[in-house]
Amino acid sequence: MYSSSGESNVATALASARSSLRHNRVPHVLFAAPPPRDPGGVEGLSIEPFEPSENPYLDKIANMRRSPFERTIFLDSDTYVTREIVHLFELLDRYDIAAALAPGYRGLSDPEVPVAFCELNTGVVAWRAGGETAAFMADWQETYAAWQREPPFELAGESRGKADQPAFRHCAWKHGMRIVVLPPEYNYRTGEPGAAVGLVRVIHGRHDDYEQVAATLNETLGPRSFPPIRS
Repeated sequence: MYSSSGESNVATALASARSSLRHNRVPHVLFAAPPPRDPGGVEGLSIEPFEPSENPYLDKIANMRRSPFERTIFLDSDTYVTREIVHLFELLDRYDIAAALAPGYRGLSDPEVPVAFCELNTGVVAWRAGGETAAFMADWQETYAAWQREPPFELAGESRGKADQPAFRHCAWKHGMRIVVLPPEYNYRTGEPGAAVGLVRVIHGRHDDYEQVAATLNETLGPRSFPPIRS
């Protein structure tokens, strides 16, 4: 599923959905504001309009809570899927949530969360529906909104560009969510130095030529590292 607002961002999300549908023949949904005038007849993709707020991160959390699926993979609009990823659902037999570490920072300022409980990137998140997950997501949305009004510690809110990840980390720890940490192959952040071992399956970061990026990242297999990849 996707959540995107603004014509340009919605178009980017559509492109990501097309890349995913080439490899993952499961229903996809895009929460879009405004809905695209011509989605191009993307088979397997449904469009759900929503009324956007002034904060796309808050809209994202709200729309994640609206997911119609029992098991969901959320993808940011600036992602590109190079391979199958539906096997992530198998992880949800044992875990509530699957997400990758956020490269470049660890969210150490929150006094209520242990330093070693690292921040997760919410641009690729898988979860299963259920009471515990619903309670966590409701608290995530409420906490994030409250922190935007009054950040309780440095980097909790506006100072990080309205980012939703500190509140995600806080609430995940608070609710004791069972989280499996994905390797970077499932959320390869192009704007940071990166490393991979297997096939990079999800590229995360805007770029003019994702096919070229995919070819570079997956030219060889085994332990390898890369500098930041710029568009």
